[in-house]
Amino acid sequence: MRKMTLACALLLALAAAAAAQERPKEKERVQVDPDQNYLVLSTKRIQTMEKELDEVAAKGFRVLYGGPTESFDMALFLQRTQAADQPTYAYRILATTRKKTMEKELNEGARGGFRLLPRTVIFKEGFFTAEMLMVMERAPQTDKNYEYKLVSATKETKLHKKIDAAMAEGFVPLTLITLGEHIIVMERETTGAAPAAASAGAGPQE
Repeated sequence: MRKMTLACALLLALAAAAAAQERPKEKERVQVDPDQNYLVLSTKRIQTMEKELDEVAAKGFRVLYGGPTESFDMALFLQRTQAADQPTYAYRILATTRKKTMEKELNEGARGGFRLLPRTVIFKEGFFTAEMLMVMERAPQTDKNYEYKLVSATKETKLHKKIDAAMAEGFVPLTLITLGEHIIVMERETTGAAPAAASAGAGPQE
């Protein structure tokens, strides 16, 4: 009886192992040739874009630019800069229509070691929605941290004064966004090391 039980257990284990070997691997979302050095990702859903970014970042790609498309998608242009076995870059996509929310999310990302890529700021419109998208990048093994401030005004003269005040605090202008009014994204490096980057994501702009 005992021998029969052991034999059944062995057969079940072998069957489970065979099934695991036959189970197909999860299909890659983005097909990339081994010698391909540039890549364009385009999708309507932010969640899909983040998953695709993680996938291609693991293959050594980094984000260069971002832009809207006529079909309400967001598009990112990437370049392969590293071998797949090297530490990779991580990414976070922010989406909002409110300045206060934008500043809050930028600083939340910055506390996690991420830095805004200014050439990825996109105004994305849909049938019923309109929002600002931007990509933040975290370098592998980074020891830098950043802080963000958004200054805005409807009149240029007031905006210039606010920029000067922020620069006196150590901020520098990074990029311009227009959402009814001009918004300048200001950045400054802060003290304290950023958390060690995980092996994920990709994208540049030093």
